[in-house]
Amino acid sequence: MHRKTIRTAACAISVAMIAASSLSGCGSSLSEVNSSESIETASNSTETASTAEEEAGGEAPEGAPGEAPGGPGGGPGGAAESTSKVSVTEGEWSFDLITTGEGDNATVTSTITYYAGKTAEVVIVPSVLGGAPVTEISSQAFGHHGEIMAVYVPDTVTKVDEWAFYDLNTASIISFANPDVEIDDAAFQSSGNADLYLPEGTSTTEAGGKTVISDGTELINLEIENSESAAIAGGNYLNVSSSADYSISVDDIASIAVSASGEESDVSYADGKISFSGDAYVAEEEVVEINDKFADKVSANDLVKTLWYLSEDDAKELNEKIASDESYSEVKSLLNYEEGYYINGNKVELADDCIAYDVKTGEEVEKDSETEHFSDTGIGSYKYMTYEDSDNDGKIDVIYYSPYGVNYSYETTTISSSNENLDGLSARDTLNPNYLSFANAVVKASGEGNEVHEDSLIASTSDDGNKVEADSNEERSIIWASDYASVSVDHVEGTSTSKANWAKMSYVNSLSAYNVEIAMEWGMNALLYATNGGSVTAGSLDGETSVFTANGDGANGVIAGGSGSKAGTADAPSDTANVKVYNAEFNLEGWNNHVADCVYGGYAYLEKVKSTTGKKGSYSVGQASAVANDFGNGVVDVVDFDTTVYGNRSAGGYVIGGGVITAKNSSFTSIVDSALVIASGGTYKVSDSKLTGMIGIRNRGGINMDSTSTFDNVSVTVNRDFSDYVTGDTAKKAVEAWQKASGDTKLIHYMMSDADMTIGQLCDNYDISEADKKTLLSTLSELAGESYTDDTPLRNSVLDNTYYNYSAGQYTGDTDYSDVPYLTVGSAYGGLVSSVMEFESAGENLEFTGSTFTNNNGEDYDYLIASEAGSAPVINFTDSTASGIIWNEGDVNRVVEGMSEDRSSSLTVNFDSTDFEGSFADGSNGLWEVDELSYTNGNGEESSLNGNYYGAESNYGITASFSGDSKWTVTHDSYLGSLTISDNASIEAPDGYELKMTVDGKETKIENGTYTGKVIITLVKK
Repeated sequence: MHRKTIRTAACAISVAMIAASSLSGCGSSLSEVNSSESIETASNSTETASTAEEEAGGEAPEGAPGEAPGGPGGGPGGAAESTSKVSVTEGEWSFDLITTGEGDNATVTSTITYYAGKTAEVVIVPSVLGGAPVTEISSQAFGHHGEIMAVYVPDTVTKVDEWAFYDLNTASIISFANPDVEIDDAAFQSSGNADLYLPEGTSTTEAGGKTVISDGTELINLEIENSESAAIAGGNYLNVSSSADYSISVDDIASIAVSASGEESDVSYADGKISFSGDAYVAEEEVVEINDKFADKVSANDLVKTLWYLSEDDAKELNEKIASDESYSEVKSLLNYEEGYYINGNKVELADDCIAYDVKTGEEVEKDSETEHFSDTGIGSYKYMTYEDSDNDGKIDVIYYSPYGVNYSYETTTISSSNENLDGLSARDTLNPNYLSFANAVVKASGEGNEVHEDSLIASTSDDGNKVEADSNEERSIIWASDYASVSVDHVEGTSTSKANWAKMSYVNSLSAYNVEIAMEWGMNALLYATNGGSVTAGSLDGETSVFTANGDGANGVIAGGSGSKAGTADAPSDTANVKVYNAEFNLEGWNNHVADCVYGGYAYLEKVKSTTGKKGSYSVGQASAVANDFGNGVVDVVDFDTTVYGNRSAGGYVIGGGVITAKNSSFTSIVDSALVIASGGTYKVSDSKLTGMIGIRNRGGINMDSTSTFDNVSVTVNRDFSDYVTGDTAKKAVEAWQKASGDTKLIHYMMSDADMTIGQLCDNYDISEADKKTLLSTLSELAGESYTDDTPLRNSVLDNTYYNYSAGQYTGDTDYSDVPYLTVGSAYGGLVSSVMEFESAGENLEFTGSTFTNNNGEDYDYLIASEAGSAPVINFTDSTASGIIWNEGDVNRVVEGMSEDRSSSLTVNFDSTDFEGSFADGSNGLWEVDELSYTNGNGEESSLNGNYYGAESNYGITASFSGDSKWTVTHDSYLGSLTISDNASIEAPDGYELKMTVDGKETKIENGTYTGKVIITLVKK
């Protein structure tokens, strides 16, 4: 028997809440809690009504914020027109068909929720889906598409939600044909290279941080006849005709058409007109029914797993298919199948007396009479399943087959909370069940009213709880609370060796290519996991210290995401999904291991917590920022938090989008990255804390001047010390040896980050011959000064030295391994200045009060601020002390996130009652040659200049002001576009020097006032 293709819907239905039984009789190791009531739910049809929210008032309670508000958080408003929703998937498009009103007065529209394509460089968004006009594009509909170069949106679309076009790293065109389209300011987060096009005559000049472009465009039209009989169709678009590579034609628009029947004969196209015949489109409304006999065993949420059986020939055929598939061949060692049963791609064993049931009818399902095996899901009558191991012996006793599909549809909610950072925050009510189907835990509690408390828990993901899931040890948590359940434990010792097998998740979900973001976005094997309004509390301020360790891919400390369906109402048992940790230590050594990461409205509170992420001396355990809110509007609050992070692309904190991270009495140290990173308008509120990194505070991913981060009584220190890492010529020779052996510099991320990966296994995975492996080991041994063998771990070896290329999702040796002391080089991000504050294609407001700044790179490289690659930040200093070089890169053509483009930088800096000792540099103006320094810059030229790696031209883009009793002591020649000196402020020269100022070449006396133009202040020795 050959295994048939597993087909999984890309989006899904809303699934009902489940109620879990209470946990009892638990000792040092708790069993999983996952029993639930039987339910019958119209799973993809919901009735909604408009509500008028009331703000929750009063002071925030003492202790950890984030509890459900004491007063009403909202309630029913006046009468409103009813709406209903059906979630559907057609081809690569998942969408909600929304009906407003009733009878003859009803209107039907489509909202796109997900685009599942993986190969198209140019994407034409349909103007008709399910026979209805497409009017809205929802959050994350186009998230994480590195292949897309252009997106064309039809004139039917009137609204674009936040994060709709998130992380399109390579896209250069996003075109809208509707001149009045409403675009959320956060619609293009982390898609900084894409230009925004609207038709001529639009009143919109800027949207989502992008300036509107109308030049080089033309409106093109395809007339549609009988659109109600179309499953997919396209109409009117704004073609970017100036782009020969990514322009579209009427023929291209016509090519996306699919009739409601799916028959090609029902579609005709001629003379700029496309016609559909046949019956009108009818959305199939799916109702999940569960037989009464399974009332305490199965819920709709459980019915999301796949089952298939492989014979020996099936397994051989499948492995050959994977090895020959360009999209999956590089991860074949993670997808190596053999004879047996598989649930979600993990091999399982069935008990001899295993029995199967149809969950809808309650009838027993017999084995296939020919194969004598239970049927695969995804084919025939059964689409999904769940299972039971009643005696927890690792053998499955019961299979529950489901005839229902899984279509993901979430509601956007508004959180109501006494926590000011959470209150009013936009969130998703539920996370994607396609991906959550891979998640599991030692302790799981699900359903409102299920409250679990234990004094102590000692657990390991590979040993405890459900044996079937422990044996696979993938995507596994210690504690998981979902759907308003809560779990609290006073003392926890949790160990996770679980790995996020993103290749397997991609393959089983029928994605056309594996997607690292699956593991990053959903974090399914966090030690502490809260979803859809669930609550987890671990540790006690006055008790024994809890300890958490993990070394697998994606084995985070904390993940919280999804607000729950009642968010913003008085009925919500919790504000949102939340995890609170007290008096704990985290030691996380895997790739992408955050101490706390909150997504889509999730919340985390950490107090009296110490942590490390990554591993000292290893680049390969990167992407491990200690606190973060990836992929959505999460909030993290920390108090008395102390963290050190290792590994490339690993910051102490990483805040993005509408998210907020607050810190009090805390310390963030990043060894080879930034203490804190701000991306796409995220916000920090930091007080009484210490920040230390190779860069102090870094801002990337777009200009958002509506966002302001505040720092009160904060010290920021720059240390650049690679003494524990392999750099320079040694690193270069190691990569050259690998390239000679393997034929490429590439090392796939999962191999680099695998805690158990050895150099011998690495060579086997890349089919390196014994002779070439022997040469490689000999060369690496010579470079390391010690003997390397097949069993030498990859981590911390001389080959563990490359920079992680986030955009491409792979490691690469294509860097110059520069030892230039102020520069970080490599990956798609190019060169970054080791500065107290560094901005790359970004800008927001930073406000410092009572703060200090130290750069230990030495006088020649004492950068306070570096504004690069099209940045435009505003930095305000009040009652602070600052020194160093404030540098504006100017005008340059350089690569950011894989895109080469002309970029023009600027910056504004304001000093109020602050002493500044330093200078302003612009392009190469104001920089200087350094004795005994020689390096090759980004243009391939030998240089000894202490900056301007890419040879940018000055543009006099610096605006500076001094007010209050501020004093500027000028240490080097300075170049500005605008200078304001208010009353009581002063500018002084060091002892032995005097100052000279020219404005547009004309010598000008320095006195109070504002000067604009080419403002140059030079030091003249007396």
